[in-house]
This record gives sequence, C-alpha cells and structure tokens, in this order.
Amino acid sequence: MRGLVLASERFSSHLVVPSCGRNRSTQFALHAGPTRLIVPARDSTQWRSFNNNILRDASWNVNNNPPNDRRPSQARVASSQLSTTSVLEGGGSHYDHVPHTADVVPSTDEDLSALKATFYEIIQDGQPDQVMDALLDPRNEELVGSMPQTVFVEVFHLLSPAYFVVPYREIHRPIHPSAAKLKRFESLDSIFDDFATKLATVVSIRRSAGQALGLAEYTHLLDCARSIGDALMADYIWHSMTEDEVVPDVTCYNYYMEAKVWDKAYTGRERYHTRMTPYAYRHRRFFHPNVGWQGYRTAEKSVRKEVLQIFNRMTEQGYHGDEVTFINVMLASSRVGHVQGMKNVLKVAWNVDIDALATLDPSELPPATSYDRSSPLYPSNRLLFAIAHAFGTNNDISGALRAIEFISNSYDIPVPETVWLELLERSFVLSRNRFGPDAKRNSLGKVPPEFVKGVFETMTSSNFNVRPTIDVHRILAKTAWDQARLSEFQQHMCAAYDLLREARQKRRTARDIIEAYLGGASRRGSRINTTLLQSRGFAEAVHTYDVLRLRTAQQTITMERFARLLVTHKRWTGRDNPVWERCLLPQMLEEWQDFLPQSFQYRVRDGQVNLLGATHWGQHRLTLHNRVAVRRPTAENGVVLDEEAVEMDDDFVWAQYLRSNPDLDLNAAPLKRLFSGVVERTRRPRPSTLDRGYVSEPQKLDYEADELSDLPEEDYAGTQWTAQRQKGREAPGVIPGTFDMVFS
Repeated sequence: MRGLVLASERFSSHLVVPSCGRNRSTQFALHAGPTRLIVPARDSTQWRSFNNNILRDASWNVNNNPPNDRRPSQARVASSQLSTTSVLEGGGSHYDHVPHTADVVPSTDEDLSALKATFYEIIQDGQPDQVMDALLDPRNEELVGSMPQTVFVEVFHLLSPAYFVVPYREIHRPIHPSAAKLKRFESLDSIFDDFATKLATVVSIRRSAGQALGLAEYTHLLDCARSIGDALMADYIWHSMTEDEVVPDVTCYNYYMEAKVWDKAYTGRERYHTRMTPYAYRHRRFFHPNVGWQGYRTAEKSVRKEVLQIFNRMTEQGYHGDEVTFINVMLASSRVGHVQGMKNVLKVAWNVDIDALATLDPSELPPATSYDRSSPLYPSNRLLFAIAHAFGTNNDISGALRAIEFISNSYDIPVPETVWLELLERSFVLSRNRFGPDAKRNSLGKVPPEFVKGVFETMTSSNFNVRPTIDVHRILAKTAWDQARLSEFQQHMCAAYDLLREARQKRRTARDIIEAYLGGASRRGSRINTTLLQSRGFAEAVHTYDVLRLRTAQQTITMERFARLLVTHKRWTGRDNPVWERCLLPQMLEEWQDFLPQSFQYRVRDGQVNLLGATHWGQHRLTLHNRVAVRRPTAENGVVLDEEAVEMDDDFVWAQYLRSNPDLDLNAAPLKRLFSGVVERTRRPRPSTLDRGYVSEPQKLDYEADELSDLPEEDYAGTQWTAQRQKGREAPGVIPGTFDMVFS
C-alpha cells in the first residue's frame, strides 16, 4: 500500500482538510527528525546540460561527513513489505534484513574511488532505471546523502512518473484487474506501490543524512502523487512542506488539486466508476465505501470542497490560477455532479457559455475571452480533454462536443487523438442500456448506438485522421454485437487483429535488440558480455521491450474478448436461420481457434453444444502450443499463413533461455525485469475436473512433464466435443468435417 494511516488531528488547523475518511497506507514516509512525511517525481529533460557540471562540484565528496556530523546508520532498500506501524514509529526493525552500511561499503580508498566513479558514471548517463538502482544501492548511501542539493534535484527528477508509471497506466486502463491477475502480469497497483516505495526510500536516505528537501523536490513528489492518483500521499507531502516551511508555488497547488481529483481513479475497479449518477453519488458518500468507490468522495467529504479549499488557499497567498488550476476546479465539480459549477468555470475563465451554445445560433454567440498565446490561461488540448471527460461523465456528451468545437475554433487548437478517444468512450458508455431499480435515473443522457458510430466516422474523417486503436474497435464491435450485425463485428475484429500483428512486429524488433545483448536467446549456454548488460543501452532496450510486451498482451486479451463475443451470440443470423450454427460458426471456430479455449459451450436452436478439451475460460492460457496466436485460414477468409504462424511466443523464448542458462544472475535489475512472470505464464493450464475424463492418455502424461517444456502441436489431438440433450430434444447433427477441424 502507498499511504500511511492519516492522523489528521496532527495537521495544523490552517491546512486544507485531508481525505481522512480513507484508511489508505503507504510506505511513502519521509523521515525528518520527529516528523514522518511523504514524497513523488517529474520528467527532467534538461538533465543532459547538467552532466558536465557534476564532476566539477568539489563539495560532493564521499569522505565528507553529512551536515551536523550525522552519518546514515543503516542501509535502506526499497521493500514492499514495510509495515505502516514501523514506518510511523521510525523504528529500524523494517530494515533489519539489510546489512549495516559498514558491512556493504568498501573500506579501502581504492574501492571507494571505484565505487564513486561507477556512481558518477551512472548518474551522468541519466538512464532512469539505472539511476534508481544506484540511489537504492546500500553501498551508495553516503554518496546519496552527501550530494549537493542542486545535483540531487537533477538526479531526483530523473525518477519520473512519465517513465516509470504513465506508460503502464495507459496500457492497463482497458485491462480489467482480474484479467491482469489471470494472465500473470503485474497489477497496476503493484507498479504504483513499487514506484512510491522506492521514491520514499531514496528520500529517507537523503533526510537521514541531515539534508532538507526544497521546493523542487516537493514539486516533483507532488507530481508523482498526482500521476498515480494518490490523494493521501499528496496530503502527507503537503503536510511535510508546511513543517519544513517550504512555500508552495502554483505548480504545487495544481499537482495537489489534481491528486485529489484523480484519487484512485487509475487502478482497480475505480477506473470504471467515474460516471456520475445517483447510484455513484450514494456509494461515494458512505463513511466506509465499498470496493470500487473508495477514491474521491461526495457529500460531506466532497472532493469539490477539498479542491476549492486548496484553490482559496492559493489565492490567499497571492497566486493567480492558470489553465491547469481551472481545469482541476472544473473536474472537481464534475466528480460530485455539480454541472453548474463546471459551466461557471468555463464562463468565468474563457467566456464559454454552455447553455448558449445549445440554444443560440453560432453568429449570436459571445466571443471567447481573448488571451495572448503566452498567457497562462490560453487554453490547450488539456482543456479539451477535461471538457470531454467532465461533461461525458456527467451525461452530457452533446454539450462536450459543442464546447470542444467552440474552443477549438476560437483558439485555433487542433482536437488531438486523446480527446476523440475520450469522446468515443463516453458516448459508448451513455449508449448502454440500464437495468435495475435506478434504470430510469441512470439512463440520463442516453444516446443511440448510431451516435457512437457518428463520433467514430467524424474522428476518422479526413479532417481529423485519427487512427483507431484496438480499444476503439472493441467499442464498435460491442455496439455491432448488441445489434446482431455480424459483418460489422467481423470488420472490427479483423482490424483489431491487424493492430495486434503490428504490435507483435514492434515487440519482435525490440526482442531482437535484447537478444543481441544476450548473445542470442536461442543459443544454449551462450556467452554473455556482462559489461553490455550493465550499459545504458541494455536498460533502455529492456524498458522499451517491457512496455511493448505488456501492450501486446493487452491487445491479445482484447482479441480473446472478441472471440468470446463472437461464439456466444445466439442470433447472428436471426431466430430461425440455421446458417450461423451449421455453416458460419464452424468457420469462425476454425478461423479464431487460437483465441478460444478448447472447452466452451454455445447454444443452437435445438439445444446446446459443448466442446470439451484441455483448456477453458478462466485459465491464463487458452492454447496448449507455444506459438503466437494467429488468425487461421479458411475457405472463405482468404488468409495466408506466413512465418508468424510458426513463431514461438516470447514468453517461451525467454523460458527456453532460462533453461539454457541456469546460472544467469536474475538479481540484476534489467534481467529481473526481463524475465519477470515468464515462468508463471508458460506453465501449462491444468485440465478442469469436468474435462479430465475426456483428456487422452498422452495429454495426461504431457501434463506431468517439465512445466517450461515446449508445447507440441499434437496436444490438440485429444479435443472432443459432445452435443447434449436439452428440453427433451435431440441436439442437431454435426456436419461431417466441421468440428473435427476446429482444433486441428
């Protein structure tokens, strides 16, 4: 967990009231004498220009004692197992597993010089992963503690959320948390926790050496808190700034407000609960909210009240808000369904009258407020996204479109892809049918499915040229599924598969680069140049590959969802037309077999058909072979298999490499990251109890083999199917050669 239990009674009365209703813990504790605090990170592109000045700073000397002669007493490393109690109490018990600094830091002058040289080289090179590892290395504790503040600020800014968490945040967004867990990928919560814990450890080392944090460090930490959507973490950082008498600037206030607005909105089920309805308002006002509603609050603990308190505090200090400030105030109003507050912000800051846009002729509309492009209030595409999100989540997608068009034309701002994707998603949510006792109220703002298609056609037109993502095709395919439009569904499914192939090609290229560093991943006992594995190039290659690997996995999961929707629809071709179940469905099963398990069922006119095999929905792998999942050729689709069809899936490539190099040191950070989860993802799925009787004897023996062994094609051979009786009627006969080719 990322937050400490918030003892709000310790906060000074003049501070903004924190979100003390949530018992959210974090290891993000800053140790400043008797005070325990917290911390985050920002992108620092100016780092390169600073490199040449580091070695010339004579005050940075490992042999110099820290200020006030305080030397770090213990080495600290990031740990996801730190207890909240021990962190709050400031005890050393949570570091007991780490050797004492004297035991890990070389004692000879020669070793110290080599250690310093290596450390200098890493931070001058500026590779974020390597910098993080160097700062957390117990041997470098005195070096970290004795850095001049200007040097530490530049190094600290390299630990940027734009590098460590934002790429994963965007990829995880379409993946349900249970799907990530099922597929054996690290959860987004875990990624956030790991990042925050490491930052806290670095800051703890720094403060234990008697070094105070300044405005630059606190700004960076608030940036981290808002990037991971952790309001409680931001509360502690703000409290720490106050006790350290650091005066925040407008950027700090903006980050603090944004952390409140997006509290827990990126992880878990919270990401699916941003739409404001009476049901959502009730659940967010509970004193002990249910899972999925524990982020920003409504009613007495309203996030809008918190953000307005921060805003008022900022104006009392003599600061004027900029575009980001008013965006945060508008989003805070949207979180509690205060639509008039959202409209007021647009009217006051930019003279955009939402009600007038809906009723007046364009020629009669008052012009938007004129700002110089250098003005902090000149709008950007960030305002356009905020409008799409705020009005979309408050059931007024038409108002969002009108406001975006007006602002885009008034200030000559192109509508970017992110805004169109948000508009499409919000349109899709509002097009869904609602059920239950609150169905009528929750259907507020409902739009027809054709509206979703209209947004898609507009964004992909020649005026905007937005290239659809795989998630866009998922939205449109689900809309076609609801309307039983098979050809339209297939069109989006095939387009999504083409995007998956592109992602695989990028992943393959990234893997080739890593294999070059490793001396060839397919070679048994290949010679590894350890110097290359410690280079900036290798760390960057692993990071790039890791992001592409997760993106490919996300798109593969989406394709499996397509396949499941395809075979579970009951009436693609109408109620009494047998062409679907007798002709089209067998072709679909053959074409998309790699994205389907061997065991599943579907309904036909006269009953139900069960396909029984070794894999089923709910397992981390749906196929038993070790190749990538591909679209198979049929007599109708015109697909031609290429070399991709026989390509081994990446996880099996790395599993094979591990078997060939058993002495590989996986403690090295890049290698640990590269091989993370490989063993778990390549384990064979176990046959279910229902299907165990239908598994052939060779398969049973195969399951007892090495878990990392290559999976042969012949594993398909034991798949069987049965047609069951239902309601006293015989299941329809099977066309010869139909089902026996499904898993061939």
